[in-house]
Parts: sequence; structure tokens; C-alpha cells
Amino acid sequence: MVQTVIECGKVSLIKKQETLCGDSSHIVREKNRLTAVLSDGLGSGVKANILATLTSTILATLLSHKLPVEECVYTVASTLPMCRERKLAYSTFTAVQIEDDIAHLVQYDNPMAILLRRGKNRPYSSSRTFVENKEVYESTIHLEEGDMLILMSDGMTAAGLGKTNTSGWSRDEIAQLAERLYEPDMAPQRMAALLVNAAFSLCLEENDDDTSAMVLAVRGRRAANIMVGPPENRDEDNKILRLFFAKEGRHIVCGGTTASTVSKFLGKPSVLLSDTATEEVPAISRMEGTDLVTEGVITLQQLVKFGNSYLENPMLSLELTHRRDGVAALARYLFEEATDITIYFGRAVNEAHQGLDIEFAEKLKAVEALEQLLIKAGKNVKISVC
Repeated sequence: MVQTVIECGKVSLIKKQETLCGDSSHIVREKNRLTAVLSDGLGSGVKANILATLTSTILATLLSHKLPVEECVYTVASTLPMCRERKLAYSTFTAVQIEDDIAHLVQYDNPMAILLRRGKNRPYSSSRTFVENKEVYESTIHLEEGDMLILMSDGMTAAGLGKTNTSGWSRDEIAQLAERLYEPDMAPQRMAALLVNAAFSLCLEENDDDTSAMVLAVRGRRAANIMVGPPENRDEDNKILRLFFAKEGRHIVCGGTTASTVSKFLGKPSVLLSDTATEEVPAISRMEGTDLVTEGVITLQQLVKFGNSYLENPMLSLELTHRRDGVAALARYLFEEATDITIYFGRAVNEAHQGLDIEFAEKLKAVEALEQLLIKAGKNVKISVC
């Protein structure tokens, strides 16, 4: 298995008094290649949204099919609808295609992307070409584990203009903040959220332009193993648990019956941390030999609910730093920290609901929904039924 993986995090904030964002991003994931585009349509609102969405979608699709940059840009330029008022069909973009840890970067009129290497802003060379009278910059960057590429719209560099500063937020200043925020193996979603949140603060929480950041990170693979329910054949408990704990990475246990089974196997008590309970989520427990022990169905259902919101509003990443409940802990491990997730799904029916299969059906539904959310988040997910 390849020892690194490319993950992507993106956050956009809509200009004040608008309902649609004039920035758009599109990602095409293939087996060994990722193509990502961040575009910024002329103006704001509906028209800008249409321009940006067409640009990001067409450009990402064409680049993923290995078409030459010139042809891609020409196709986008000839496809965009003309603005009747300004007599322009215009959308800026930053596009990147990463294959075998080599990034091909194409930039047009967006702020230049930032490369962080070992947590420091690293310059990279670019060649300038003209395509359809557009000044386009191309770069080829050999990426290393831990690298981050930060793409952004001009809403970032204009943050605070006329409010908290007189010249906006420069690319160098953004890079300096990114250096301070950087942590080894940091989730790209967290970096994107922190940067956009800083821009929002500079705007006094009322941004005058659509503001977006997309962060691509070269991450070492990190595994998380989560056991949901004990095996159907209880005679196989020890066999399954030996396999479970032999796996590298985090070991997470969901469900009271599962926790009792694991406690017996490890010979360690499960200690309830009552102060971690909320109105919606039961308390987590601590057990030596595991990374996290949570309640079962209710916590999983709440995790699915949070996961849907997280993918719709990535700024929720910032909540995870101060929440202590089971849903937040699971979300940190699964949506942000891990790259490869194995769910051990036990088919045993809870003895308290014997003959009803109510909890089992709800548990299965939650696990299947969680699997789809994690795949959508770019994770490698495997379900092992036991």
C-alpha cells in the first residue's frame, strides 16, 4: 500500500447579504490521482456562482482526462455565459493535479498558492504563459510527506480592507499565520477552517467578498479500527478481538455490550467519565488498551447527524477542539485524524432487545450511513462483518 495519501479540506464563506457563494471548488478523485480546482466568479451572488461552478467543474473534469492546459482554458473561456452588464465572461481559478506525489499547479488571477514544507512557507518556481489572452502560471512541485498546498480566492487577501487594515491581508501574512498554525499531520480541513475563520475575524465577522480556502495535504497513512457490537457467535469473541487489537492504529469501541466484552478480554475495567455526557450524547468511558469507548446506537446516530453537517459546513471543524463528548471524539478520529478506517460490525443482537432486532437494525443503518459519509470525506473505509 502507498504510504502517503492526498487529503483535501475546503471552506467557503458567502459574502454578506448573499445567499449563494461566488466561489466554487470541484474535486475529482481517481485511484492514483487527485484533481482539484478552486474558482472565483466575477462579482457575487447567482451570476458569480454560475461562472465559478462551471469553471471548477469543467476544468477539473478536463484536467482529470489529461487534456492540455491550453485546451482546458480555451474550453472554459468559450463556455462561460457572457455578463450582459459588464460584457465579460470571467472566472479566476487555481487548479492542481497530484499524481505520484508530483503536483502540477495552474494559476490564473487568484492569489498565488502557498506551499508549506515542514511547517514553513517554501517558494516554488513558476513559468508564465498566455492562453486566450489570459496570463497563466504553471508550476511542477515534487511533494513530500507533511507538505500542504493552500489555495485561496481573493476574498482571503482582501480580508479586513477598510475595516481592520488599509491594504487587505497579504499572501505573506496568510503564510505566516499558516506557519504558526501548522502541526505535523494536521488535517487539511482544520487548516482551511482556521485560515478562513481568521479572515472572517479581520472582516469583523461581516465579509465583503466570498472567501475561500482549499488545503491539500500529503499525509502519512493513519489507521483507525472501530468495533461496533460483539460477534454474532460469542465463541469467537477472543479470536475476533485478537485480530482487532493486532491492527495498527486507534482502537475504538462503541456500545455497552461491546465494551463489556472488550473489558473481559483485556482484563481492564471500563470507567465511565460522567462529565462528558450531553443532552444528546451519553458519556464516554476510559479503558486501558483502547483509545476511546462510547455508547452505541445513540452516539452513532448523532455522529451521522454531525457528519452530514460537517461536510456541509466544514467550519464545524473548529468545534472539535473544545468539545469533550463522544461524537466530537469520534469525529476527530474518523473525519480528521485517520486516513484508513476499518469498522468491525458485530452481528450479535443486544440481549435486552432479544427478538425485536430494533437496536441491530438502527445500528446497521447508522454504520452504513457513516461509511458513505467517510468515503465522501475522502477516507478509505472497510467494513468487516463478524
